[in-house]
This record gives sequence, structure tokens and C-alpha cells, in this order.
Amino acid sequence: MRKIHITYNAQEKKRITDPILSDEPNVLYYICHHGENEDVFLDYKKSNIETIKENLKNCKIMEKDVNFIDYYDIISNLANIISSEIVKSKDEEIFFTINMGTGSKMVAIANIDANRLWDNIKLIYPYSLDYDPSAESTHSGIMYSAEPPEFKFNKPTIELIKAMQILYWLMKHDKFDRERNFVLQRDWQEAIFNKYKIRTVKKNENSRDRDTSEKMSLNRAIINPLTVKWKFIYREKQGRDYKIYFTDAGNKMVRVFMNFNYGINFEEK
Repeated sequence: MRKIHITYNAQEKKRITDPILSDEPNVLYYICHHGENEDVFLDYKKSNIETIKENLKNCKIMEKDVNFIDYYDIISNLANIISSEIVKSKDEEIFFTINMGTGSKMVAIANIDANRLWDNIKLIYPYSLDYDPSAESTHSGIMYSAEPPEFKFNKPTIELIKAMQILYWLMKHDKFDRERNFVLQRDWQEAIFNKYKIRTVKKNENSRDRDTSEKMSLNRAIINPLTVKWKFIYREKQGRDYKIYFTDAGNKMVRVFMNFNYGINFEEK
């Protein structure tokens, strides 16, 4: 099994290093804060990475920076890490561990959502009974691990996520090389049913009947749930067609989804 460990920099030593040394991951992502204020615990990062390198010679260490108070920066970074490592693993089984005892509270929220959005992610919460916030390292002594419970999480289906990815891609890659904040429904329909083929309808030689079937299927299976249930898109009438827009919530979420590979290779089309 290929093991990936994700931790965030903090005023901690053993709370960060002990789980890593115990897990012996193939790859470690060590993430620091980067925003208006720089990470104030870079000395801990240096010390922790030295400890890991000394004890785990075969562990590949990847250093990254995110804004610890920007939810979308954090979860987009997680999407990119998880998706890229899945691609690298090919047919090899892969498992992710995220240290919940590190980083900010916003980091913790993003970690929980990542656990709910994607598979094979384990959340751990290391702690010790020797806690002193004024000490060099707040947790010391024997490290224990509390595992947060997992609850069912309501998320869009893969088909809806792929449809959102296609919509976003079309907005950024117009056939006339324009970048727009909307896509005509007929262009979205063409991409979904014929270009990327994420949804199909019963074959019909009559192009008009086939177009009608695609429209009905698109409205029922994709437009209605994304509009009514998720409130990620909305439509405006444009002649005999519609303009499709993302809502603010939809625009934020699709930018997260675009960082995860759901199987559509846009560059080949």
C-alpha cells in the first residue's frame, strides 16, 4: 500500500513527528502557512523535517504553503494533493492520513470536508496528557490518538461534479477564445452528451428527437438538481436558448472540484 501523510506546521514537535514515524509514509506533505503574515513557526518546521529525514530515509517530503485562514485555498490544495497522488499510484492501493492536531481551525474544517468528499482518507488527532501552552512544544510525553467520528455527508454525484467541471471549462475556453461568466445551454449540452459523453440518451437517428431527449435528460438529471437542490447554477433566457451561470457558492465549489481529477481530460479535446 502506498501511504501519504499530510500535516500542517505548528508549535509542535512530537505531535507532528511521532505519527509520521509510526506510520512510515511513502510521501509526506508538510504544509506551512502563507498569507498576509508569514508562518511564525518555521524553526519547528526545520526541526521536524530534520527529525523525519534522520529516521525515515525513504520518505519523500513535499513542502507546500497555503493560507491557513482561507478555506478554499486549503481544500483546493488538498484536492490537488489527493488527486495527483491517486494518478501517481496507478493500480497500487493508496491511503491518506491527515493530522488534525496541526494547523488552524479553518484547516481542521477543510480537512473534515476533504475526508467527506474523497475516499481513503483517515483523520487522526494526536494528543498527550502533558500539555503546556507556554512550553517550547505544547504537547510532550507519550502521544495518544483520538479518531474523529465519520458521519454521512451529502455531496453532489460524480456526474454533477463532472457537469460543473465541463461548465467551468467552457467558460474559460470559449470556441472564440473568450473568457465569459456564462455558457449557452446548447453548448453545455453538446459537451456533456457528445464531446465528453458523461451522460447518454437512447440512440435515435432523428437528430431532432435526439436533441429533445438530451434536453429533457439534461434538465431532469443535471440542471434541476444543480439549480434547486444545490443552488450552484442559475439560468437566464437568451432567445430560444438559456445562458447558464454559476452562483457565488457554485463558483467557489467548482474551483475546488477543478483541482481534483474526476476522469475528464480536457486537454485532449
